[in-house]
Amino acid sequence: MHATAPGVKLAVIALIGVFALIFRDPVINWSMFAVLVVLGFTARLRPHHFLKTWIYAAVLIIIVVAMQYFFGSLRAGLTVGGTVFACVQAALLLTLTTTVAQLLDTFTVIVSPLRFLGASPDTIALTASLMVRAISHISGLLGEADRAARARGLDSSIKARVVPAILRSVKYAQDTGRALDARGIVD
Repeated sequence: MHATAPGVKLAVIALIGVFALIFRDPVINWSMFAVLVVLGFTARLRPHHFLKTWIYAAVLIIIVVAMQYFFGSLRAGLTVGGTVFACVQAALLLTLTTTVAQLLDTFTVIVSPLRFLGASPDTIALTASLMVRAISHISGLLGEADRAARARGLDSSIKARVVPAILRSVKYAQDTGRALDARGIVD
């Protein structure tokens, strides 16, 4: 998995998504998820790499399955659940077996035809890299805000967790914009 080209991995993820949406069968979708889990283990990735993401996805899936069961059928809910888990697992395999630099280089190649429409692939790649960096930074800010809220005894206050993270995220975005402007990187 680690030696496979990032473009191939992205193509496989796209095919998994298309395949899951075309066939809309819970057995097929959950089977794809199982195959992707086995692939993850053959790539020497440990279960703890997946568990946290699976838990977050499971919360969403439980809600969707319950709503589908209530408004439609259990089969429809299981189909959606299998699709989401298969796509999440494919994305996890991509991010865990590919460096950010490889992904950005591949993304630059993918968007290079936009050059003919007047877009700059390098600027688009820079934007993507800033987005990847911002996601990890904002995740860290949310963790810090959560720890600060707990330290103040505000464990159950969403406001005490979210507002500081939002304010610091906006400051981060403004600082990044000023740095790019000062260097004349983006007009």
